[in-house]
Amino acid sequence: MEVEVKLRLPDFATHQKLSDLLSPFHIKTHLQENIFFDGTAKELSSKLVVLRLRFYNSDSRCVVSLKAKAVLVNGVSRVEEDEEDIDPSIGRACVAEPWRLCSIGYSSRILKRVRDEF
Repeated sequence: MEVEVKLRLPDFATHQKLSDLLSPFHIKTHLQENIFFDGTAKELSSKLVVLRLRFYNSDSRCVVSLKAKAVLVNGVSRVEEDEEDIDPSIGRACVAEPWRLCSIGYSSRILKRVRDEF
């Protein structure tokens, strides 16, 4: 299980204090590039669905992810998230020409779900 905590910090000084506090536990920084996709009629975002390609450390890894069915209870958001690796060159081709997402939808579990459900 993954737990992600997001904090709203009021200013840089607070950020610096938190950074100083947590820095002894820092292991590794992952350079990420995130590309988000939606239809022209907002077919995904209108249903609170997020489709993303994430590239790690330039093109060493590419992950397609789908976040859906978010539920907010007492200020805590819980969201279904599914991820799978795809070849980074295919991911870059999809960024350059988003229609290519449809062509890999038959081999990608996530993109098949997007096509079928959303």
